[in-house]
Amino acid sequence: MKEISVKTIKKKRRRLSMEQKRDLKGWIFVSPFVLGFLVLFLWIFIDSFRFSFMNVQLQSQGGYTTTFIGWKNYLKMLTIDPDFNRQLIGSVQDMLLDTPIIVMFSLFIAVVLNQKMKGRTFFRAVFFIPVILATGIIERADMSNSIMNAYQNIQGIDTGMAQLHEATTELFSRRELVFYMQRIFDFSPTLMNMTVGAASNIYSVVNNSGVQILIFLAGLQAISPSIYEAAYMEGCSGWECFWKITFPMISPLILVNVIYSIVDSFTGSSNQVMNSITASMRGGQYGEAAAKAWMYFLVAAVFITLISFVVSRFVFYQNKE
Repeated sequence: MKEISVKTIKKKRRRLSMEQKRDLKGWIFVSPFVLGFLVLFLWIFIDSFRFSFMNVQLQSQGGYTTTFIGWKNYLKMLTIDPDFNRQLIGSVQDMLLDTPIIVMFSLFIAVVLNQKMKGRTFFRAVFFIPVILATGIIERADMSNSIMNAYQNIQGIDTGMAQLHEATTELFSRRELVFYMQRIFDFSPTLMNMTVGAASNIYSVVNNSGVQILIFLAGLQAISPSIYEAAYMEGCSGWECFWKITFPMISPLILVNVIYSIVDSFTGSSNQVMNSITASMRGGQYGEAAAKAWMYFLVAAVFITLISFVVSRFVFYQNKE
């Protein structure tokens, strides 16, 4: 009996707890990314860090030569370059303004699309279309079509006029909003500029919310309907159910979408710093491009860490054990 009890105790000790099983599944899920990073990208990161302290010159016969120059690339970027500091501050400001708007808009649309209504699948597809278009699949398909190429050549004649019309319309709409807000509301200039910027940037908000909406939809559908049924039987209203049930249960996904939106804002195709790094690469200034990239990475990592720490303080994790 003693031997059997000892063996039974050892077997029980070897069993993984529910939390350990969940952590193991998480590591299995991310293992392809971890292995891919270690095998393919780790040495690229190391080389780019080295290049940020060097002057890199390509050779006509192939290959490159490096000359160690210390912190000169960083000093030139921060003290001599007239555009980098302005572009960096502008990117941070755009991120701080766009991220909460995108997350709140995505949550609102996800709650609406989670309701039982006709055409729900169609409306979900409509909000995800910008994500498909952003991949460039449609653009590459159009470019491979000779008819579209001919049409684009003809259309190129009026490109300058179209851009001028678009800029004039945008400027007029912003002036209209500022004018009416000054007359109707007694807003401070900073708050007024933020509000006008958010209103005029609504297309970009919708265009960058597709993935976040899908993440919120998955989280909303994972909430058990019995919780809402019990709340309604107790007399809770829809507003109370949202703040007492939906919002706490979906708060981990709010943190996920906040991080995703920050990264998306910092790495978007319209980001000024990303365009500056690309321009330095095309100009053959590889050392300066590496220094800009690492400085930008450091700034992005600091903001992601700080914002994640603040948001995680309000996240509710349901204990399913």
